[in-house]
Amino acid sequence: MTALLLPLFASLMSISSVMVALPAIEEGLSATSSDLQWVLSGYALAFGIGLVPAGRAGDLWGRRRMFLAGVAVFGLTSLIAAFSINPQMLNVMRIFMGLGSSMLVPQIIGMIQRLFTGSARGRAYGLMSTVIGLAVALGPLIAGVLIDFAPADFGWRIVFLVNVPVVGIGLLAAFLWLPAPHDDDAPAALPPGS
Repeated sequence: MTALLLPLFASLMSISSVMVALPAIEEGLSATSSDLQWVLSGYALAFGIGLVPAGRAGDLWGRRRMFLAGVAVFGLTSLIAAFSINPQMLNVMRIFMGLGSSMLVPQIIGMIQRLFTGSARGRAYGLMSTVIGLAVALGPLIAGVLIDFAPADFGWRIVFLVNVPVVGIGLLAAFLWLPAPHDDDAPAALPPGS
């Protein structure tokens, strides 16, 4: 569960934490109000559009493989976003962060369904729901503290950088602990006539 929930926490925290960072982004990158709207909506749009195709891709190509790819995309684009030199670069990275997040989230649900049974499955989903609530609730608080204590023009960058170690630990844990059942890593058989 640690391997699954650390990246989930970072990806959902990134939705709410960036709201607090908007004034600092506006100042640091001379962003317009349109740029700032895309910082928020680009992530949400990419996340929403990518969920269903990513879930199906996990069915076809393996949930573990898609989860690892999603975590890597989210972590790498968080790192690049932190060093954006203009609003356009930041917005492109936010879109890719949303896509990475959409790749990993459906796999978590599928892996919990596969790896847990009975009451253990209920506890796993309960823990996942708790992490979702905490990530969204703590995002603004964490971002506010980071921005307050960081040097000027670096605070908003730390809001993105904080994802990198969390995702890195999650990625390492996933490589070490997530089982790779033969039937999960093999492509799913398509029904006749597909």
